[in-house]
Amino acid sequence: MRHHHHHHYRRRWPKVLGILFAIGSVGFLAGCHKSPEERMTAISEKIADKLDFNAQQKALLSDITSEFKKDFSEEKNLRKSMKDDFKSMILADDLDKAKIKEHIKARQERMNSKIDKYLDKVAALHKTLTPEQKKELIDKIEKFQHRWE
Repeated sequence: MRHHHHHHYRRRWPKVLGILFAIGSVGFLAGCHKSPEERMTAISEKIADKLDFNAQQKALLSDITSEFKKDFSEEKNLRKSMKDDFKSMILADDLDKAKIKEHIKARQERMNSKIDKYLDKVAALHKTLTPEQKKELIDKIEKFQHRWE
């Protein structure tokens, strides 16, 4: 049991990022016919409801969510242009590994520049959480993690 505990603290991401992943990963979950944007809204409302957010907390959360949507649709446009790139790559005789690496690197750089922005916003929200809300959040994240493990 002790061993399991230790593993818990070695995780690179602090717990509070679980909210972000919960909202973010929803963009990639199929299963309901809502648009990813609608799903993000629904999830953030669920979080606010389950954690019993006050008005200030709801405002902070909806700021994070709308920022997500903006970034998500930007990525969507990029994905569209990449699709054509990938089509021509697949049709080529040899895989253009350098080009694929370039795409991956560009994507990682975009992600990294955004992570700071989100961390600031999440930190601001985190500051407002009560001990009860934090406990509730950890419960939710652990349930969420179990589902993915």
